[in-house]
Amino acid sequence: MRTQTSLVAPVLLGSVILFAGFVVSDSSVTRDTSTSAAAGASSAPHGPAHGPAPTPAQLAGAERALAAKRSKLETRGPKAFDQPDKAAEFFLEQRFVPGTRSFPAERLFVEDQRLRERERRLDLERASAVANGDEADAPGGITAWDWLGPGNIGGRTRALAIDPTNPLVMYAGGVAGGVWKSVDAGANWNTTDDLMLNLAVTTIVIDPVDSDVIYAGTGEGIYPHPLMLQGLGVFKSVDAGATWSQLSGTVVGVPTGAFHFVNKLVISPNDNDRLYAGTRTGVWRSDDAGVTWTHRLGNPTYLSGPSDSNGSVAGCLDLAIRSDSDPDVLFASFGNLEKDGLFRSTDGGATWLEAVMPSNMGRTTIAIAPSDNDVIYLGMADNGTVNPVGQLVNIYRSLDGGLTYTPQVDMGSLTGPWLYSNLVFATGCFGTETYSQGWYDNALAVDPTDADVVWVGGIDLFRSDDGGVNFEIASYWFFYQDDPWPPYQLHADQHTLVFHPGYDGTTNQTMYVGNDGGLYRTDNALAATSLNDCPSKSVDPLPGIVWQHLNNNYGVTQFYHGDSAAVGDVYVGGAQDNGTSRVTSAVTPDAWDAIFGGDGGYVAIDHSDPDIMYVEYQGLGNMQKSTDGGETFVPTNEDMLGEEGAFIPPFAMDPSDPLVLWTGGHYPWRTTDGAGVWEIVGPDFLDAEVISAIAIAPTDGNVVYLGFTNGYVAKSSDALAPAPTWTVYEDDLWGAWVSSMAVDPVNPDIAYVTYSSYGVDHILRTIDGGGSWFPLDGDIVFGGIPEIPVHWIATRPCNGNQLYAGTELGVFVSDDAGLTWDPANTGLAHTIVECLDWQDCDTLVAFTHGRGAYRTDLAPCLITVVVGGTFGAFGVPTLTTSGLFTGGSLVNINLTKAPANAPTLLWISTQSEPLQALGGTVHANPFAFQFLLIADGSGSIDLQGSWPQGIPAGSQFWLQFLVEDQTVIDGITLSDAIRITTP
Repeated sequence: MRTQTSLVAPVLLGSVILFAGFVVSDSSVTRDTSTSAAAGASSAPHGPAHGPAPTPAQLAGAERALAAKRSKLETRGPKAFDQPDKAAEFFLEQRFVPGTRSFPAERLFVEDQRLRERERRLDLERASAVANGDEADAPGGITAWDWLGPGNIGGRTRALAIDPTNPLVMYAGGVAGGVWKSVDAGANWNTTDDLMLNLAVTTIVIDPVDSDVIYAGTGEGIYPHPLMLQGLGVFKSVDAGATWSQLSGTVVGVPTGAFHFVNKLVISPNDNDRLYAGTRTGVWRSDDAGVTWTHRLGNPTYLSGPSDSNGSVAGCLDLAIRSDSDPDVLFASFGNLEKDGLFRSTDGGATWLEAVMPSNMGRTTIAIAPSDNDVIYLGMADNGTVNPVGQLVNIYRSLDGGLTYTPQVDMGSLTGPWLYSNLVFATGCFGTETYSQGWYDNALAVDPTDADVVWVGGIDLFRSDDGGVNFEIASYWFFYQDDPWPPYQLHADQHTLVFHPGYDGTTNQTMYVGNDGGLYRTDNALAATSLNDCPSKSVDPLPGIVWQHLNNNYGVTQFYHGDSAAVGDVYVGGAQDNGTSRVTSAVTPDAWDAIFGGDGGYVAIDHSDPDIMYVEYQGLGNMQKSTDGGETFVPTNEDMLGEEGAFIPPFAMDPSDPLVLWTGGHYPWRTTDGAGVWEIVGPDFLDAEVISAIAIAPTDGNVVYLGFTNGYVAKSSDALAPAPTWTVYEDDLWGAWVSSMAVDPVNPDIAYVTYSSYGVDHILRTIDGGGSWFPLDGDIVFGGIPEIPVHWIATRPCNGNQLYAGTELGVFVSDDAGLTWDPANTGLAHTIVECLDWQDCDTLVAFTHGRGAYRTDLAPCLITVVVGGTFGAFGVPTLTTSGLFTGGSLVNINLTKAPANAPTLLWISTQSEPLQALGGTVHANPFAFQFLLIADGSGSIDLQGSWPQGIPAGSQFWLQFLVEDQTVIDGITLSDAIRITTP
């Protein structure tokens, strides 16, 4: 990397001109409350009075949030509310091709096209069957999925664009949620074409001449790592978002990976066919509406151009263009955790000038004042060489179109260096944790009508009314546990700030915000701000700016895991940067509420008492327990703090005993008293890295399988013993990330393992307790699954031959123990399905990473009981079953080889309790029910009945046959019976 020195005159260096810059003042500060108070008094001349004081309920909610944060700080030391860098690494590590750091996003795109073709073919086959009078196939009993939400939680949103000719039309980009459209100013949202569903949409621009033309860039390249959330170039819609196509010029005819991370798109104000793209490899230009592209400013770390930056991992993270100049005048900032540079072009990217930046320049955002393009602001985060990574270096301002810049912020004020932090912890209630995230959340915008009003978004949102000298608080995040939120609450981590096209600063003060909680709007952006850094304690005024969420069916929540209550409709899920959320109805997608913070992880609801539940946030040792349905929580497994584990460590509840739970890192931990006491019950599986999946046999809690991040599987057959023995299996397994495991509902020796890594088989089965494994993937064209990550495998409790797989592109099902697979995504789309949970035998819930949660009601589980032998010769026929008689099961009894005088009534009873069946009428016997049987021409008889309460495994019941006149059939009398013992 070249070293730079401040110059007093422009100097030509190759094709890069270094312009005179500025001297940065010392950034070490001390808090001066008198200065900050005086500055604050003169810095908020706008709008109405401050906001209302917090209500007692709001204060209590804030105190709960602060108490949880305080406990976390005391046990773990300072750490951010979320850990976006760790979350991104976790996402990719699960998917890397074994032995590499390769994430082949192109493979996902290819497989998605193959899957779409397979689904089109299946749709035609089913339509043909219906037209011929046949029953259409429903693989796995799934006909359609219903969305559970959350529609009010949102998810990470880095892109928002408003139609300049019709402000009611808006487009938002969810990271892993695709492009969404609203036609009523955010009151409601709907998905557009799902071509980009699993790609990080980071930038959206609308053609200023034809607003039906929209461009979307993919790939979240802000992370300071070589491989992060990769995209697949630029996509274009010419029909207002109804359909999208990948611009081949961002894939073909350019170096591989050139457009994997498109961080910013801008359109020339002089030619709407001219686009510029800021990417990890540099700045690109297209003069033909995206058909072809030329490299104008290179990042030599990856790809050199006619002009080069100084080279950095992140490349170009922001790009801005003046609206009043011809030829185009552009500004491009490079770098994040390493200095790169700020560049300016006055000839549409043909040549570039470099401004002299301070040595600790990190991620830098650019905002040009719409009312005066000569006024330009820079929001600069530290690269870690002077101050901690992500801390504010300063807000710089230029009054001469970018020739010179001066630092603006009064670093001795209360907000001073903490614009990318959170005052509650930097100076206020705690004053102990000064973390900043300017490398991750760094938003900057200038009021369209007043060049002195500038907004900065970090964890919270701040506004300055004096050109960036003094800033005050415009929102708070930590009232997130309140319901409803107070008006000054805004979700943490701001990413984009957009003004209404009709904004005039008086009658229209509407501004939109995109953050890790989705989308928000204020209609009084110039109302009073605040310097209250501890609103739960202080009586100082609070902001008067009122925020309202626009997450109205904006379903982009990124769940890691979820669970549903066995009794009643209660659904709980842990999500990236949205904590753990809960809803208590299957038909209220906009009624989810946050019950715990951080990066929500695994969840377990006690199947005997839905008021008892367990949640976690990132890192081992952060499990919490609630005994009041999620209203309050207490820590449960802090003994594990300090042990290495997965970023989102798995835990599992024993299906037979809700007091038994398992979790772990290098070694397994177990509790047998509902998380009262945890103990280590296994060796240090150091060679196997850390535990990433846990499965417990439904019929025997002693049988526990563990999956590891390097592909190993360990099994114990005496897991409930004081010192269980474990066997580690490697043969026939891949050295890849084990994403889930499942055990057959009847036979503990039959188990399944899934891999989320690319480049391997993704579903394997054992029938000998782990001794040998064989793959079940097949080929998508011939009844298999695509070559994509599989995140979850579930066996149907009432029929172990029915398998359900959550994949990178939706759900696949098998009705024949994995021999063949069919997609089952009607109503679900090709989204990442992280977890599948059985609410009951006929209700399956899917938790997705980017589209929230879904539920489907399956066709009742079909269990066939075959009666062999001949009725004509008296004797007791032999009956066999192919599955468990569990709650809600549909049992099909087929009496084969029946005589002509077949019985027309059937009694069914158990040893104790009567069974209830659809269509049945109660017989005089209180422990029996009777059903009408219909004999077909061949003399066979079919009976179907559904028993909602189920029959436990090992139960016995009797079938008694009678003819219409209640006489005997070939010697079989009322007292005779056929006895069946369930498996």
